Amino acid sequence: MSVCSRGPNMMSYRQIRRDYQSGDLVEPVLVDHYAKLISPIFTNLFFEAGLAPNTVTVLMMCAGFVGAALFAMPLLGLKACGVFFIHTWYVLDCSDGEVARITKRFSKFGNEIDYTAHMVNHPLFNLAFVWSLIGLDRWNSRLILLVSIFAISAELVLRNLCLFHYIYDSKVGTNAAAVRAHRSFLNNLASCVVGFFSIYPNFVLVFPLTYFVDFFLGTPLSFYYLLIQTIVSSLSAVRTSYKWVSAIVSL
Repeated sequence: MSVCSRGPNMMSYRQIRRDYQSGDLVEPVLVDHYAKLISPIFTNLFFEAGLAPNTVTVLMMCAGFVGAALFAMPLLGLKACGVFFIHTWYVLDCSDGEVARITKRFSKFGNEIDYTAHMVNHPLFNLAFVWSLIGLDRWNSRLILLVSIFAISAELVLRNLCLFHYIYDSKVGTNAAAVRAHRSFLNNLASCVVGFFSIYPNFVLVFPLTYFVDFFLGTPLSFYYLLIQTIVSSLSAVRTSYKWVSAIVSL
């Protein structure tokens, strides 16, 4: 007799990884390589508990709130707890989609909740990061605030335009995976480099780590990372805006 048995609704970790994780992304999300190793553990717990995907999304939003609030605190220990919740935020972001695929509970309302969660959490993360940079008192506060305004604005513009392209591609039947497959090696490499800075999950999970490096070593790594992310996101927003106008004109 086995000491522990798998419940009737419990799914194997390998099955969730194989059958219920998304893989068709427009641009590479590098942090997926570790977040999706963890998310099936949460997904199994949520599935057994009978939680709806929308409930998981709300938990994701709450984790983001707590993570941003803790990281904005001056104590290093609280910031470390904030990093934990920020990373939990993205793991739950992966998990709510997995729960939706397992339960086959998809809805436009669910998509709106997920989108709203990101629109609320992303600026809060940026504000927490900027407040922490100002707290280091190593750079001009006005410059940091200016960079922050551009970073938040560019990311929101880019996210809304990417949503438009997702809707547009679904209407005209564009296969993003096929488009990526026909890119040259240099184009794919460039997309990976740009994605590392402009795709928000990459930035929000890597930035706190660069902040701790700066805190202990006195380096300017986190400020330059924020600056590069702002420049790349702004250029991507301009490029995506051009594609948006071109798509509208061609309809």
